[in-house]
Amino acid sequence: MKTRTFVSILILVLAVMVISEGFATEKKVTKRDYKFYSGTWINEEYDSRAVWAKYEIYRDGTFAVYNKTSDTGKNRSGTYEIVEKWIDSEGNTWYKRHIWEGAKVEGHPVGYDLDKFSNSGNVWEYIESGADFPTEIDKNHSQYRIYYRQ
Repeated sequence: MKTRTFVSILILVLAVMVISEGFATEKKVTKRDYKFYSGTWINEEYDSRAVWAKYEIYRDGTFAVYNKTSDTGKNRSGTYEIVEKWIDSEGNTWYKRHIWEGAKVEGHPVGYDLDKFSNSGNVWEYIESGADFPTEIDKNHSQYRIYYRQ
């Protein structure tokens, strides 16, 4: 009787674990995520503001930024590392990302991003902080940015 009860409970626990894994939204960060980020991202509204109007993000964990969408000479470059990923109930992909100005160095990054990519993958919203990861995307935050994939 004890063996039968133990086996029944074990099967139930395993079934719950398998089912709950199917509903988990947190995913492991892979090279595919760096590929997903990569590309040219612009916002023409930023051409007349003191924020980066164009990002070129590369699969190798590096990026370049430009003052205007028409610029070809980068204004700054750096490295990034994706540290966490999840998908929300609407199919948007979220990331937490460390940013370094220039090459990645040991120690603290200069920026902590909370990034949201639309479920189509063509709209990128983020907020950057110098202290810790933001907890939400607040469109009224001074560091809120939105870009569109080219």
